[in-house]
Amino acid sequence: MKNINLIKEVTTNRCKFRLVEETDIDDIYEILSNPSVITNLNMNIHKTKEDTKNLLKDYKTEFEKGTKLPLVILEKDTNAFIGVFLIKLDLYNDNAYEITVYLKEKFWGKGIYSEILPSMIRFAFEVVQTENFRGYVMEKNIVSAKGLEKSGFILEKIFEVPNIEGDIRSYLITRNMYENQ
Repeated sequence: MKNINLIKEVTTNRCKFRLVEETDIDDIYEILSNPSVITNLNMNIHKTKEDTKNLLKDYKTEFEKGTKLPLVILEKDTNAFIGVFLIKLDLYNDNAYEITVYLKEKFWGKGIYSEILPSMIRFAFEVVQTENFRGYVMEKNIVSAKGLEKSGFILEKIFEVPNIEGDIRSYLITRNMYENQ
């Protein structure tokens, strides 16, 4: 992931970004130990801070390999921790990256997701240099699906994953689609 330092230049009306740091453990634990958040993600609930510590180690290792870019979303005016925007190499296609976004529950319904997506799409195509950008959404997560659609993603396919309740919806935006928007 070339030119990662350019993330400092990515901002929205209310948000800015930076790399995840070890000191973010409390904020990330708060999010990932919340059953209301986890129900919309394909991950296990964090029962202890050790779970979150292990996730942060994974983020660091995979960042160094160039396969994950874990970014903190901060409120521009106050530096309040809003959530995480993760760009990672797509498990099924090495010519694509996918996103995972999780926010503190108190920031839900405030338009943060829809606000940051266009900036992060631009970052993915112009800085990360991906050819394809995907968002995988659990079928019941209608808000995230609508946010992806509003930002130019198209529904690519719906599929089942063993041990996950409900279908997964795969949304895609290609470089060609991005350049023609």
